[in-house]
Amino acid sequence: MTTLRRYFATQIILHIGIVLAGFVLLFTFLDMVSEIRNIGRDGFDLTQAFLLVFFRVPGIVYELLPVATLIGAVWALAQLAAGSEFTVARASGLGPLQVLGFSVFVALPLVAFTLFLAELILPISEVAAARAKASVEGRVGSSFLSSGFWMRDYPTESGENRVRVRMVNLTSMDPDRRLKGVRLYEFGELLTLRRLVEADSAVFLRASPATANAQEASIWRLEGVRLTEFAADGQVTRNQLSSLELPLYLSPARLGALMVKPEQMSARELFLYVDYLQAGKQASGRYEIAFWKKMIYPVAVWVMLVLALPAAYIQARGGALGLKVFLAIVAGIGFHLANSLFSHLGLLNDWPAPIVAAIPSLLALAAGLFMLWQLQRRAF
Repeated sequence: MTTLRRYFATQIILHIGIVLAGFVLLFTFLDMVSEIRNIGRDGFDLTQAFLLVFFRVPGIVYELLPVATLIGAVWALAQLAAGSEFTVARASGLGPLQVLGFSVFVALPLVAFTLFLAELILPISEVAAARAKASVEGRVGSSFLSSGFWMRDYPTESGENRVRVRMVNLTSMDPDRRLKGVRLYEFGELLTLRRLVEADSAVFLRASPATANAQEASIWRLEGVRLTEFAADGQVTRNQLSSLELPLYLSPARLGALMVKPEQMSARELFLYVDYLQAGKQASGRYEIAFWKKMIYPVAVWVMLVLALPAAYIQARGGALGLKVFLAIVAGIGFHLANSLFSHLGLLNDWPAPIVAAIPSLLALAAGLFMLWQLQRRAF
């Protein structure tokens, strides 16, 4: 049985690889056509276009892996059923529980590959793609508002005159994460404006030791600084400094969230960023859903294998190979759309993030198990 299991696993993984390679080539070609249109704008050339598309390939692989798993597995299992190989294996004692165990055996390398992409490759490649794009555009992305990016910081001062809230505004961020057009609005205990710090730019220096609230701050050097202090009696004082070192909880990693979408961050980065947002009582729903999708997404690869198993129980007379693959494509696209749909519905209705992330996979798993049970009951 071990030899048979290895043979089936080899066939399934081979077909999944072929389908995935086809999808990657197709989407990479379309992406390249889209980037070629921009050649000649702002110094953008063919080499930069190839580099940008290359950095996006891991994201394409990660996004399409469950769909490719479903289509490739259906293709392989339908061929095994057409050649009566799977039927012989069932007659030799391959029962339903063994089939499900076999699906786990096949899914293990695919799940490991998905985790490898999500946690190690994808965060690096997406940031590199954003930097490659920013090197042409001159800055990272576009502002969320016309006034730039807005974030909340948590000052470390203590005592009666401490800064209670600090709002950070920056116009843009260079590919090397140098901040441009920085403004810091510092508020006191009664949320009255205490100080306005304006700087032409800011660069990260080092991480400081954890403070009393057990959070690690980052030391930034502000350059071209203009200080405006507001006293309680209404007096306003203005000063100019060439540079100023200031501890902020906005680390380069947290600022990296401005460069990539939540879905393109690693689970660790999402967890830390959710903790940062919740500490400031800011909306974190989108990042929570993205975090739980990261946790559940590798399992979706196994769910797609379970959904493909009924194809092995349907003989050639029950439907052509092309029809089975077509239905697998429809199911894969449906799963992908359901994933996006429930994410948006969960965000709009404030549903619990773990449930939102798990619903599409649970529905697909239930459908696969139900079809497998029905076909097994009718067999022999």
